[in-house]
Amino acid sequence: MDNVLDEWKTAILKYKIGKEEGEALVRPKKEVFFPMLSSCFCFPKVNQLGLRRDIAHKIKVLNKELDRISKEKDKYNLNTTTVEQPVERQKTTSFVDETETYGRDEDKMKLVSKLLSESSHHLQGLQLISIVGMGGLGKTTLAQLAYNDKKVKDHFEERIWVCVSDPFEETKIVRAIIEAIEGKAPEINELETLAQHLRKCIERKRFLLVLDDVWTKNNLKWEQLKQPLRYGAAGSRVLVTTRKKEVAVMMGANDESTIVLEELSEEHCWLVFKRLAFWEKKEHEVERLTEIGIKIASKCRGLPLVAKILGGLMLSKNTKNQWEEVLYSELWNSKDIEEIFTPFLLSYYDLSAKEKRCVKFRRVKEKKRICLYISQWLQ
Repeated sequence: MDNVLDEWKTAILKYKIGKEEGEALVRPKKEVFFPMLSSCFCFPKVNQLGLRRDIAHKIKVLNKELDRISKEKDKYNLNTTTVEQPVERQKTTSFVDETETYGRDEDKMKLVSKLLSESSHHLQGLQLISIVGMGGLGKTTLAQLAYNDKKVKDHFEERIWVCVSDPFEETKIVRAIIEAIEGKAPEINELETLAQHLRKCIERKRFLLVLDDVWTKNNLKWEQLKQPLRYGAAGSRVLVTTRKKEVAVMMGANDESTIVLEELSEEHCWLVFKRLAFWEKKEHEVERLTEIGIKIASKCRGLPLVAKILGGLMLSKNTKNQWEEVLYSELWNSKDIEEIFTPFLLSYYDLSAKEKRCVKFRRVKEKKRICLYISQWLQ
């Protein structure tokens, strides 16, 4: 069934892409509404009747096959189960190029001050600071800037960076901390033994531990990791980055020890975009495209990650017409696509036909996830 629906969806998408590129697949004579999709799509009447007839036939065959499978399932008392596959998130490191960051100087100063100040929030011997903000705002970048600050380097005896992500695995995190300190991961799997080892590694040492991209709200998991960290010297810090304030609160942060990251200004988004989009472009090209570029950068809505994606997309586009196609793309006004998702789609349309077949889009809105699979383009 998914393949049949994908065939219809991709036929419409291919038509829309072809239209944007000036190579429309058909001449539209009449527009019709297809209710199976989450939003309204228009498709030319020419060849549409044949496609609908073909799709209807395939669905009819599929329904018969599904009925047969259902009867077989009931006959043999088979039960169905659904297993949700975890989403693999991109890993991070502590490295950062300060020349490529814009608009975070004040945030960096605040964070460094909290890391070095003895007045930071104190929770039963463990001092924790958090950076909270939506995805794409630059929480990891801010943590990297502070982590590599000279005053921070001089202040802490040990600095450890761990990308936590999801799921929160206590054993894996403890081993990563030990490996960062000793240069070698212990060949131990028992959490108790690892915790004792960690205690010896950090005991009476002033350390900075960065736990990047924390998602878990499970207090029991955090407690297992927190206990051996209490044995560090006074002034030790744990810096956490997370999208959810409730995670920071669960781990022990309060308003005083939390930095809520705000969106970048349009000016700073423009600088991020400009650095990538105009890389190695000639002076006359920059002059011709700057006005359009500023308008495109204004659509980043303060998210540096989106500015980087758009800048990378425009790097290979050299004509005014190509830039205007992105600026005036219908995707910016799509009601069915999350605002931050638009630049990813624009980058997607720049892929080759072969690459497009294996791309999976994911959209997250509140607690619901809607997946759109594009498995193949019509030949």
